[in-house]
Amino acid sequence: MEALRASVERARSPKDTRGKATASGTTPGKRSPKKRIRSTPKAQDLASLTKADLYERAAAAGIPGRSAMTHDQLVDALAGSGRRRS
Repeated sequence: MEALRASVERARSPKDTRGKATASGTTPGKRSPKKRIRSTPKAQDLASLTKADLYERAAAAGIPGRSAMTHDQLVDALAGSGRRRS
């Protein structure tokens, strides 16, 4: 039980003795890296997926007519899903 208590205390203490730990687990003054903006997947990346995987992604993207689409049509629809429709 003492070993568990010591382990918990070590986990709660800051890793770097130069600064105190914060609620987010980072030390003050350090900035987190900028988040990457997701881009639309490239057609060649999508082509390696199965039709079932493509269908799931099309459903999540709200692509109409997806149930009647072929593998290649799903790839094309998903590759263009990031574009604005007018």
